[in-house]
This record gives sequence, structure tokens and C-alpha cells, in this order.
Amino acid sequence: MSRRKFIGGLAAGLMVLIGFAGTSDARAAEDAGTFIMRMADKAVGALSNPDLSNQDRAEKFRSLLREGMDISDVARRALGPYVRRATDEELNEFESLLEENIVRKYAILFKNYTGQKVELVDTKEGRRGTQNVTVLIHRNDGAPPVNVRWVVHEIDGSLKVIDIIVERVSMVTTQKEEFVSVIRRNGGQIDALLQELRERNAEMADNVKG
Repeated sequence: MSRRKFIGGLAAGLMVLIGFAGTSDARAAEDAGTFIMRMADKAVGALSNPDLSNQDRAEKFRSLLREGMDISDVARRALGPYVRRATDEELNEFESLLEENIVRKYAILFKNYTGQKVELVDTKEGRRGTQNVTVLIHRNDGAPPVNVRWVVHEIDGSLKVIDIIVERVSMVTTQKEEFVSVIRRNGGQIDALLQELRERNAEMADNVKG
């Protein structure tokens, strides 16, 4: 696998690791670096069991994703300037489709997990009350490690991941560029993006079966 493909897959797959984000005040008070490392360990333990069916792994993934990701924040930023034009109904469906898209793409990723080492580098204050946690993912094939920065914020007393930046490439920014392009190609119609996501999700239905 090429480094570029590996990084792309890893960036998306690392969304799994946000799933165990805390829901209590104690966890919100935890250092973000410790939080990320502990949650990564837990997620690997829950999702890398090869005996799980794809459907069971997908449901675990979905549950963890809902706990740990501020999907509303991610969805709104991914719509870029069009978020102001979207109706409440469109926003709600977009959030649902985006969540389903993530689940169907990456639910079975950890089935083939091979124990890559995650090394904490540092934790720094970010903008607007966020914290940036930088880690290195060491590959088992001896290739150079991959630099990953997690952007974490606190909402309603809980820590949530709102972006993952891999080798200086933001997942949210990448999604926004793609989604905004689809809307623009279709005359500014948000429903065009919703329809495309519906079709993509349907094509990946087999990823959560069996």
C-alpha cells in the first residue's frame, strides 16, 4: 500500500478511536492527551475482535461514534457557506447521512488491525477553547511514522473530537471541499449533496452486513 493511500485510510479509520469520548464531568476534566491515549486503547480492544460480525462491529462503531464525536459541529463546518442556507430538515438529514457514511466506510477497518503503536507527542491549547493532541502512528512495516493531530473541545461537560489532522491535512476541511463542490456543481442545491450521500451509502450497504 502506498504511503498516500495508507494516510488517507488511516485518517478516516482513526475516526473509530473517538468513540469512547467521555460523558462525565470527570472525563471532561481529564488531560486531553491522556484522554486520547486511553480512548484509543479502549476502542482497539472493542473493535478489533476478529470474531465480531461486520454488522455487530458496525453497531458498536455507531454507538461509539455517537458518544464521542460532535457530529453536529463537524456536519455544519463540512457544509461551509451553505450551512446558512440549509433548512433544519436538511441539516438533520445531512448529519444522519454523514454519520451513516462514516459507519459504512470504516466499520470493519479494525477487523484487520495489526497493532500499530500510538505515541503521544504533546498537548497544546488551540483556538476557541480547543486542545490539540499530537500523536505518532508507528507502522509495522518500518515506514516513517504518521503525524496525527486530534482537535478536542468540551461540550456539555464532555470531551469531543471535532477534527483529525493527518500530515497537516484536515479531515473536516477535506470533506468541506468535496461537499461544497458537489453543491456548487448542482446550482447551490443542498439536496443534490443529500442525494449523492444516499447513493454512496446504498452502494456500501454490504460493508455492514454479515
